[in-house]
Amino acid sequence: MRFVVVCAALLSAAFTVNSQAVLTRGNHQDPASLDPHRILSVYENNIVLDLFEGLTAPDASGVPAPGLAKSWSVSDDGLVWTFALREDLKWSDGLRLTAEDVVYSFRRLLDPATASQYPGLFYSIANAAAVNRGEAPLETLGVTADGDSTVIIALTSPVPYLPELLSNGFAAIVPAHSIKQYGERWAAPGNMVSNGAFVLEDFRPQNRVVLKANKQFHAAQSVSLERVIYLPTEDQSAALARFRAGGLDTNLEFPTSRTPWLLENLAAETRIADYLITFYLSFNTTRPALADVRVRRALSLAIDRETIATRVLRTGERPAYGLVPPAIAGYPPPTRRDFESPLPARVTKARALLEDAGYGLNNPLELTYSLSSAEDRRRVAAAIAAMWKPIGVHVTINNSEGKVLFSRLRTGDFEIGFSAWAADVNDAANFLAILHSRSSNSNYARYRSAEYDALLDRAVVIPDEGERGRLLAEAEALMLSEAPIAPLYHGVSKNLVGTHVSGWADNLRDVHLSRYLRVDRPNTIGD
Repeated sequence: MRFVVVCAALLSAAFTVNSQAVLTRGNHQDPASLDPHRILSVYENNIVLDLFEGLTAPDASGVPAPGLAKSWSVSDDGLVWTFALREDLKWSDGLRLTAEDVVYSFRRLLDPATASQYPGLFYSIANAAAVNRGEAPLETLGVTADGDSTVIIALTSPVPYLPELLSNGFAAIVPAHSIKQYGERWAAPGNMVSNGAFVLEDFRPQNRVVLKANKQFHAAQSVSLERVIYLPTEDQSAALARFRAGGLDTNLEFPTSRTPWLLENLAAETRIADYLITFYLSFNTTRPALADVRVRRALSLAIDRETIATRVLRTGERPAYGLVPPAIAGYPPPTRRDFESPLPARVTKARALLEDAGYGLNNPLELTYSLSSAEDRRRVAAAIAAMWKPIGVHVTINNSEGKVLFSRLRTGDFEIGFSAWAADVNDAANFLAILHSRSSNSNYARYRSAEYDALLDRAVVIPDEGERGRLLAEAEALMLSEAPIAPLYHGVSKNLVGTHVSGWADNLRDVHLSRYLRVDRPNTIGD
């Protein structure tokens, strides 16, 4: 009997320890891919940053810190960066990770065959643009290895924020040997080899992604979690109920309609913070009606952004009249121009623009508005549809899963699409570059302006920060006058974090790697 009691006690203790080492995270959206070079959104980035690491990595506060590289230096002219890798780096399968893996990863990221969304962010690397356009061999890219432990990145213009850029999931270093072995299936459970704090254990689409601790990780001894479970939680109300019942330890986003209740009843668990993100509408300029700048300007003018931010959402969002968030460092935003007039005057002007384009109350413009099925997105869409009706625009609202919406935006299978861009780095060019004509994977509006492109291209090679900011502001003003997008609001991060979870630090990038988090009570999620 004493033996049975002791065994039961030991089993109970083991279960408790194991449960405390499991973190269940609501991630809003099911990932479309876990291949770092093919991710499309922050939801995939959250998981990828747990699985993989780049030369640098976000620390607990989202600030770039040493990752695979233990240190780095930059030349006096800012054009050559030298990264020293940590000693004895290993992949999760135990094979050694070397500088050649880093070179391979950057070539794969810039290879046009990879079809990454992010190559334009790296065009300051020598020959990157030519490589990405298929005009130069991959071997000419300005990323080289000097032995097994040193990586050299040569730039054509200074990029002072390079460490921050390299800390994003899309800049992660990927395993050449696994990709060569499994091809397009390399990122599947059982095939994936990674280098981050966790490895992929299971991925059931529309159900969960399960990660387990990577014993080969260079800082494995500092990771307290044994497993991390990511769940898709697009139904924000259902996610809130699940969080309250203990089925989620954290959740990304919550219904803004419940904000007052949350702040009164779950204040300690409700985390609202500044976030470098802008939500906007993309107008597909290849569609006949939306190819007319008068139509696009009318649609943008008639939107009451103050109402959306302060009455529809009510969680600290700010009306957006430009693409670049006001918290971006060192950027002088352009004037509001068309939006300086009161709303009634803007609506009158919008009606006149539409009538001039051949539309009106007697000949309404019929458009389809595509969005993901999240509750807040639906409420914003309903409000905008009501705002457009008085100017003679009838809207059909098309809800879909988030990854389906992303696919439609990228392929052009939409007319008006609800969109968002979160900062990869704290820099205005990171936002404005998404509408460059070369940004085929993020320029959902299919905007084409040689003048806009030229202003951006000039700005990124100018070392003088004041002149650079002036050129970027000029580019944004030009783009806004042609209205390929309609900025709606600058967002805030909205997270639910259980009081039993420690290590969570709010930050402008809303990045929270699981390696820094700890669960201090048993988790209640079962299989």
